[in-house]
Amino acid sequence: MLRGRRRGVAVLGSARAARPVARRGGRRRARAAPRRGSGLRARRASGRALRGALSAGRGARRRDTVEAVSEPREGYVSIGLLARGGMGEVRLGLRQAGAFRRLVAIKRLRAEHRADESFRRMFVDEGRLAGLVRHPNVVSVLDVGEDEEGPFLVMDFVEGVTAHQVLKRLSAEGERLPLQVAARVAHQVALGLTAVHELCTTEGEALGLIHRDVSPQNVLLGFDGVARVADFGIAKTQGSDATTTGVLKGKIGYMSPEQLRFERPTQQSDLFSFGVLLFELLAGRRLYHGPDLREAAQQILSAPAPDLGGDREDAPPQLVELVFELLAKDPSHRPASAREVVARLGDVLEELVGLEGRLELGEYLATHFEDEAVTLRERSASLVRAWEESRTEAPPPAQPPTTRRWVAAGILAGAALASVGVYFAWPTHSAPALAASDAPPATSTAIEHAASEADHRDAATGQPDPPPTDTSREHASATDPRADVAPTADAEESQPAPTTRRTRARARRRARPAEEAASPRERFRAIDLIRGER
Repeated sequence: MLRGRRRGVAVLGSARAARPVARRGGRRRARAAPRRGSGLRARRASGRALRGALSAGRGARRRDTVEAVSEPREGYVSIGLLARGGMGEVRLGLRQAGAFRRLVAIKRLRAEHRADESFRRMFVDEGRLAGLVRHPNVVSVLDVGEDEEGPFLVMDFVEGVTAHQVLKRLSAEGERLPLQVAARVAHQVALGLTAVHELCTTEGEALGLIHRDVSPQNVLLGFDGVARVADFGIAKTQGSDATTTGVLKGKIGYMSPEQLRFERPTQQSDLFSFGVLLFELLAGRRLYHGPDLREAAQQILSAPAPDLGGDREDAPPQLVELVFELLAKDPSHRPASAREVVARLGDVLEELVGLEGRLELGEYLATHFEDEAVTLRERSASLVRAWEESRTEAPPPAQPPTTRRWVAAGILAGAALASVGVYFAWPTHSAPALAASDAPPATSTAIEHAASEADHRDAATGQPDPPPTDTSREHASATDPRADVAPTADAEESQPAPTTRRTRARARRRARPAEEAASPRERFRAIDLIRGER
């Protein structure tokens, strides 16, 4: 179970699987420094630097990551579907530990892609790379794990809407974002992109990370007034050899010309995609589009950079110039870095605030997207309530009548056996026992008949029977073990009573047919009859 939030990369697998990678990454880092020089060696060294960062994250946080990955289901509970895309799906999750409770977003591969090794590898790489970035304007990946449903990412749950949803809604209503709000969103996205591009290893070595999918769909506008960059599904390090030749990854309408020419992307490629995003935020329309993807790609490759002033007359000149530079066909004509873009957008924002006053993103969303906020919060609350109700334990089923009857029968049988055991354990007088063949036979019918005759005779005469002989005593010891039981206290006080009982027992034995032998069950019935007479 996860026992605390980590500030570094979350690692898949157990400690056993992580150690060889960490050792291998450490050796390769040691050899990488003196061998840099050529372009090929530099690209390989960048890839080794990424592996070194991942291995360093494993070594520094091995205890937490092993506990988080070994039992992921005990730390997080998936309680409902939030969104589904072409590659994966995002579910609302709950992290609960005692009184602590926090909503998270759990991202998984779609069922049809879970068995595909290339999709799984790309998905895991997303979590590893995004887990390295810690910035307010980047959606944080809190954990990476794998269970019977495949790999999963645990991310911050952001209550908000995507920039794509905002632009689509405003376009349908014939409106556009206020200039200051659009510039503020772009400024925050540029801050997040700067954190991605300037990501370093623990040794301070730049990774040269490239997002490769900057688009309105991957920008989350939170109702808290913060814009965040999301989805590192196809991110890579600059110079990495992971790109497959002849394969385009990303959205065609936001790809740079060099990507469409199947050239190696750079961080300036992300700046081109950011320029398309900035233009659409300001103009309120798609920039590169057409009836098919081929036409959109042709526009990016050959059409001149657009003039923002024609779509947004209130845009300051420095903002128009920035958009024009970002959309340059040649990467060398674009701004040098995302940090430069942040500085230039900051100057634009300062000027707009001086002219219009401050307008926050959160205030604008609360005013114009209140229904979306209420709907999202109600859906989240309903999913949590449904999950809590499902946890309510049902009352245990009633015990079947058959079980109760068997229990009652067992109790009665146990009591009967205990009473018989106590009876036979009672001390007796020593007497010679007869062999089984010499014992006088008896049946329950004869015993009852003899007992009734003896009772009738005693009631008529009121006199005791003659004392028993030795032979009768031997017969009594074989047939009835209680014949030699020591007399009780009541019997000692009243002397005639034992004589009468012996007489009755002798009468019963005489009444048995000689050719029948009493079974143990019949003997027990005889004992019960004698006890009843007592």
